[in-house]
Amino acid sequence: MNGHDDLLAKLRQTLEEQGIDSFHILEDLVPIEEQMEYFRYFERLRGENNPFVRDEEVAVLFSPDAPVSRKKRSLILLASIPDVGAYRSIETYHSSPLEPELTHWSSMALVSSRIVLSSDLSGQQQVYISSGLGGQDKKLRFFSLFTTADRQPFTDLQKEIVEREFRFQLEKADVIIEKLEIKANYFTIQMLFDFDKDAKTCLDAAVQECNQYGNFLDTKFLFTNVKVLSENEINNLLERK
Repeated sequence: MNGHDDLLAKLRQTLEEQGIDSFHILEDLVPIEEQMEYFRYFERLRGENNPFVRDEEVAVLFSPDAPVSRKKRSLILLASIPDVGAYRSIETYHSSPLEPELTHWSSMALVSSRIVLSSDLSGQQQVYISSGLGGQDKKLRFFSLFTTADRQPFTDLQKEIVEREFRFQLEKADVIIEKLEIKANYFTIQMLFDFDKDAKTCLDAAVQECNQYGNFLDTKFLFTNVKVLSENEINNLLERK
């Protein structure tokens, strides 16, 4: 938990020090590996700096015959120029990709294009914030895992307490709960946090409130913006612990 809280604090500090108040968040859940592949490809094409014709790349993007690898290139090229027509083409493609495997790629290209356009129109530095779980508006998406202190199953009363206290504490901090699932001896929350909020204090407070009714929650918990853990992954973690 502390590592991610420090990360958020450093992010807040960096934006404040550089006077940056405009930033863009990737909203979709795109695996980190695919994001890195996109950025490497983007930097490579930018380094090559080869001229291209916008309308030709748009035609390739919407061609049913062009291979996926060629469309990846077109998406990046279109995202690299401050052109409203290029942005609208990416937006149209992303709304209903001809190739489902390019859904994540077109999502990345759409954000890249938006940043390039915003920078060109405003003349101000734009910042891109990404994570494996994405976000929404000015909030980052996180996944958290909490367990019972002794790994014993929750009672019905304890489940009610968890539901009540966590919803109260998170909503008070303007956190959007997208999903809260309570299982036998653990529960998970998928949520949207303002990057300038103190995540640790908020979640610690919820745990402490619950533990006033019998110290039934482990005070250590998982808080990540990298991926949503599957049920098998969670069970493996609990078995190791």
